[in-house]
Amino acid sequence: MSRFWVEVSITYNKKAFPNLDLEDIISSKLWDINSSGVAIDSSSNLVRITGYFPVDALLYKRLEELELSLGEYILSGLKFNFSMSEESEWQKFGNFEPFRIGKFYVIPKVNDNCTVPSDLITIYIKPGMAFGTGLHPTTRMCVNLLEDLSLEDKVGIDVGTGSGILAICMLKLGCSYVIGIDNDLIAISDARENATRSGVLDRLDLRLGDLLNDYNESKVDVITANLFPQLITPIFDKVSSVLNSGGHIIVSGFSNEESGEIIDLARSYSLILKEKIVEEDWSALLFIYDTF
Repeated sequence: MSRFWVEVSITYNKKAFPNLDLEDIISSKLWDINSSGVAIDSSSNLVRITGYFPVDALLYKRLEELELSLGEYILSGLKFNFSMSEESEWQKFGNFEPFRIGKFYVIPKVNDNCTVPSDLITIYIKPGMAFGTGLHPTTRMCVNLLEDLSLEDKVGIDVGTGSGILAICMLKLGCSYVIGIDNDLIAISDARENATRSGVLDRLDLRLGDLLNDYNESKVDVITANLFPQLITPIFDKVSSVLNSGGHIIVSGFSNEESGEIIDLARSYSLILKEKIVEEDWSALLFIYDTF
């Protein structure tokens, strides 16, 4: 039986990290998430570290964990590249089974005729290279926090939409209109396909953009941002011009240890903590924007 593999290459310039043994940090993390092998090319200032992962049911959980754990280095020039062998076979998604997140039943296969539990809401999320399959704790916690809100006829923004899973969940939970923003064309394409299959594309406005920096339209009722921790402050900077008073913002993508600093920071933006969830040492926070 043949096997299919994903090759994850991480590159960076040594000069950008003069006081950090990033080679050891990255290679150790690749081994921690069960890479089948690690290759290191550090013969020049441009370092390339490659991990190899079999296509199985845990693949995307591993890749999401890798991106989140190394996210703090991206602004300094760390880059990820993914390549797949036997791509035509990969696109069959044969190893991915439907799974539950809160009120949702996530179906990853393109032609899956599985029986959906009658008490769950069906969404379709194709396992592509965009972030957000629903397997990582940060995604699950964001969905759980969305379920705690009353979203009927609300308008939302999903920043860093990735696969579109949070935007799709917002629409399925009652939002009348959601904007999904990402700076990756692949993510926008994947999110569009997932929204089409989930039956919500007519209410989802997908945009290529940089966080909330280009948004200057009417204020919204809810914001989700499952991002690297260093991107949370730029999101908070825009809250006063984007979020209605009494609106909610959900943020995740950081460890429980880092959450205290984010909660303290949020207070200076009139964001009051309403709920906190912790899973596998990851944290997700729900704030209400209180300007009264």
